[in-house]
Formats: sequence, structure tokens, C-alpha cells
Amino acid sequence: MKPTRAVTIAALAFAALYIALDLNKLYALRYGADTGTFVQWLAGEAHGRGSWNAAEYRPHLQVHDSWILLALVPLIALAPYAQTLLIVQVLAIAGASLALCAFARACGSTPRGASVVGIAYLLSPSAQGLAYGNFLENVFVPLFAALGALAVRRRSLVPALLVAQVLLGLKEDQALFVLWFGVACALWWDRRIGIALAGLALVNGAAFLLAERLAGAQPSQPAYALQVDDPLAKLAFFAALLAPFAFAPLLLGGRILLAAPLVAELTFNRPWAYPIARIGTHWTAPLVAAAALAAAYAVAKRPRIATPMLACAILCALTINDTVLKAGRWPYVVDRAAYARAAALRASQRDVVVRRPQEGVYAVAAANPHVHLARYDPREGGYCPAYDRDARAFFASLGVGAWPAATALCGGVPVSAMPGGTPAAR
Repeated sequence: MKPTRAVTIAALAFAALYIALDLNKLYALRYGADTGTFVQWLAGEAHGRGSWNAAEYRPHLQVHDSWILLALVPLIALAPYAQTLLIVQVLAIAGASLALCAFARACGSTPRGASVVGIAYLLSPSAQGLAYGNFLENVFVPLFAALGALAVRRRSLVPALLVAQVLLGLKEDQALFVLWFGVACALWWDRRIGIALAGLALVNGAAFLLAERLAGAQPSQPAYALQVDDPLAKLAFFAALLAPFAFAPLLLGGRILLAAPLVAELTFNRPWAYPIARIGTHWTAPLVAAAALAAAYAVAKRPRIATPMLACAILCALTINDTVLKAGRWPYVVDRAAYARAAALRASQRDVVVRRPQEGVYAVAAANPHVHLARYDPREGGYCPAYDRDARAFFASLGVGAWPAATALCGGVPVSAMPGGTPAAR
């Protein structure tokens, strides 16, 4: 079954919108170290320098098992810019809606029901958060998880194994998830495919552990414990994840327990550099994919859920979206001179160390191996507010109206210019 025309149009609109918003964020120097990490790694591979990067201070392939992203090296060789990866990221998130729609139809959904699931996914704060965030390995998870589920639904062994191998090459924790769902597939759907998937996951997991042991490296991961830190925030996240789908995954009854390992990863982690159970973080991508697939199956079995699902998705997009599209926020005001200075560092022949509060400069210039990101110092100040909430300043930057008096820019955000020139958030 092919994706419906409605979902195809919605995916194209989503891609156009978020490519524009991502580029606005990049030109305002608001992307972080992760985007720069991948630019520098892949550009280094393109020029024979290996996967070392100056944000993780070691080869990236010792941090995460992301070897499948080497497929992007030729693209980065042609266009060694953060823009390239951000466009790829948005296309991957948008493309997942097409695979999700096809999966819903393969499960027996009506064209309307399949369209609603695909559009609800695009409207969900989770998908929009991933599209607007840093480029990371897991932005590809929804796409390939949906393609893999479609292949398994059709009982197509070779396509299922090929897609699973791509997932396994994105990040090491995918081995645990593919193993889990492979065992479930063998028990309740197709023994041959399930055993093959589980075996493939075991081989990839063992190979990663062996490679890390031989290199004397340790992957980057949070610690885990049998206690829940900040339980209310995590409950709010799970509610925000399910709400755009009108909580349809809960209609699966006991089968919802198949998501237990994905939920556990986000629930029992110890405090990390940032809350990982939060809309838009790459840690959540596997569970986002699972929730969307569960909703697709639910709408195939209970077509009447489609109408409330679309209503819930629209409501969530308008109220709990955590990107710039949230009510009261505006795109960043781009300081063209600041961006030009950052872009000029791509040609620097001397080592340049970028301070952590200016990670956006590193993201723009990271194709140059001479550009390094300073290590994080919790005592360091100079960070800018997260979002632009000044409509007057935004429109003034477009030539509509006058620039507000006593207003300066801090990372694309209009701020009050206090005495002494120190900006403070408006």
C-alpha cells in the first residue's frame, strides 16, 4: 500500500516549514555542539582524518556505534555545512509519516485513517521537536522503524533484515530494541523473521562490545537505577507523547507492554546533562516511533478513533508544542554580521577555541578541524535566552516597523540593553 496523497502533501509542507525554521535557527547561531560534532566527524572522514572531533574530544565511533552515518560522507564532501545535515534530518522526520501511513494501510486501515495517523505524527510535539533539534543519529529512527515494521507486516524477510541493519548501525542501544522486538515477532507473528532479527541484533551488539573493548573506549550513556527521578516531569512527557494520537496506543491492551524496554530507558535513567524524557530529545525517538506505530495499528482496528485523533493532534500542536511554533514565540532575529564571522572560521588556518555559550559558532564552522569547542564549565556565564518572544523586534528585522528602543540581540533573541551593555532577557 502506498502513502495517501494527503500525507504526502502534509509531509512536503512539514519539510518546507522546518527546513526554513532550522535554517533560521542555524543562521542565528542557536544550534549546539551535537550538530557541529557530526559536521566535523563526517567532514573529517571525507578528508581522511577519521572520526575524531573537537566537541567530544575523541573519535565519534568510540562514543556511539553510528557507522551507518558514514553513508553521508559523500554528501558532506560535496556540501560540508551544517545546513546539509539539518535538511537531511527534516526530510527523515517527514519521510517517516509516509512509511507510517503505508504501515497503517498494510494493517487494514482505511485511507482516511492512515492519513490521520501520518498527519497526527507530523503534528505531534515529538516529531516537531526532533525536526527542530540538533542533528543526531536517532533522527532516523522513526523512518527506519516504520519501514521495518512495514516489511515485517508484509512478511518480507530480506527488506526487514536490511532495514534492521540500518537501525543497528545508528546507535548501540538499537541492538537491545531490535532484539526485544525480534523475540516478540518470533513468538507472535513470524518465527523466521523474528529469529533472524534477534540473531542480527545479537551479532551487532557483540561486535560493538568487542570493538569498544579492543579500543579501550566507553560509550556515552547515562547511568540507570531502580528509582525514578522527577516522576511528574516524566509522566507529563509520556502524556504529551500519547496525546496527539488520542491515547490510541493504550487501546492495544496487554500488547502495550511491548514498549516496556523503551519506557524503562527513559524512566530509570539517573540525572543526565539534560532531562532525556523531554519532548524533542533524541533519546525519545525510539518510543516516539513505537507510539506512532501502535497508533497506526489501533486506527486500523478501530477506525472511529481517527476523528478524535486528528482533533487531539491539532490541539497539541497549538498548545504543547515546544518548538518556535508554540504560541507567543517567534523565529530568531538573524545577526548577519555575527553569522558571517562564524562562517569565516571555516577557512581559518589556526586553531580556534569556541566558548560553550557560543556553540552555534562551532556548529557553523565545524567542518574546519582547526575549530574546537571548549569543555563545559558550569561556572561560565553568557548564555542567551532560549526563544524570541518579541514580535515587534522580529517584524522590525523584516523591515516592518521600527526596532524597539534599548533592545539588543543575544543569540538571535531581542533583549533589554541594560546599563553597562549587559543584556538581560526581556
